[in-house]
Amino acid sequence: MKYFTKAFIFLTAVLAFFSCSGGNIGGECNRQKTENAASLRIVNWNVQTFFDAQCDGSEYSEFIKSRRWGEEPYKERLRRLCSVIRELDADVFVMEELESASVMHDISNFLAGEWNVKKQYLYGCYAKNEGSAIGCGVLSRIPLENMRVHNLDVRSESEEMPRLRPLIEVSVVCGNSALVLLVNHWKSKSGGAEVTEKWRVREECVLAERICALLEQDACVLALGDFNRDILEFEQGSAAAGVSLRTNSGRVVQIQSPWFDEDGLLLEPGSYFFRDEWSRIDNMFAAGGARIVSFGAECSGPWCEEITFVPKKYTVWNGEGYSDHLPVSCEVEFY
Repeated sequence: MKYFTKAFIFLTAVLAFFSCSGGNIGGECNRQKTENAASLRIVNWNVQTFFDAQCDGSEYSEFIKSRRWGEEPYKERLRRLCSVIRELDADVFVMEELESASVMHDISNFLAGEWNVKKQYLYGCYAKNEGSAIGCGVLSRIPLENMRVHNLDVRSESEEMPRLRPLIEVSVVCGNSALVLLVNHWKSKSGGAEVTEKWRVREECVLAERICALLEQDACVLALGDFNRDILEFEQGSAAAGVSLRTNSGRVVQIQSPWFDEDGLLLEPGSYFFRDEWSRIDNMFAAGGARIVSFGAECSGPWCEEITFVPKKYTVWNGEGYSDHLPVSCEVEFY
């Protein structure tokens, strides 16, 4: 197994979108909890198969076959998504399952016009692999720098490697401090959890390798995204609120998981409800000089049921719903 890294050149667009240069006009880092520590509010959300209105042939079958999908249903999804982004009011908003960079531009345009410049998302990045239907994107009020993507290249298996999403690495720069985000969307369990787990293990190795390399540089790291692996399916770490990741060579890195409280108990609810059971596959992991000081699934909005908190899944046939995942949010401190 090997993985390769590619650096991306950022493009300039409306609202300096995709730009990684400039000052702090787009937002400010808070310095509240701990002296000399920067503090950011970050949200992660798998927005569930967020395709645009153009049929390119790579969309999922329910969209290609649907007579109800088109320009207006797409615009309505954008309105709903942007209403959630505004309501959750994060400094950085990370999303999985976006079809293209064009969708990121549309989101940016729908969010444009915010009267308070500190609320504007002036920075963003996106990546997906060639031939894939969906990828991941980051919107930020704080400048982004040094975006890279990391990919697996596996040719030792008897079967062909499935299409996997890249690991996005990008730094959120707050004055003299920087938080390195590692955005993940691991292989789903479609086809069987045991059959597909070997690919998640390999993706774990890539993530662990990057965290180890960054820790050697004294970096502050926040790994987040949809891991398609419940938090209890990770190797449990030595601390009550931690798990372990392993590199391909077997090196172990300990990371903080906020799904556990100080007593090692799981928080409720989870982030994904499937077959009448909660799971916690949407994760945020802190390492190095980063520390998660608050965390939870966002379950007090129109995107979920009021009493049960079950997310309102988006359905193409009637155009209703938001996503089959709940957003998760954290406040993270870093030095």
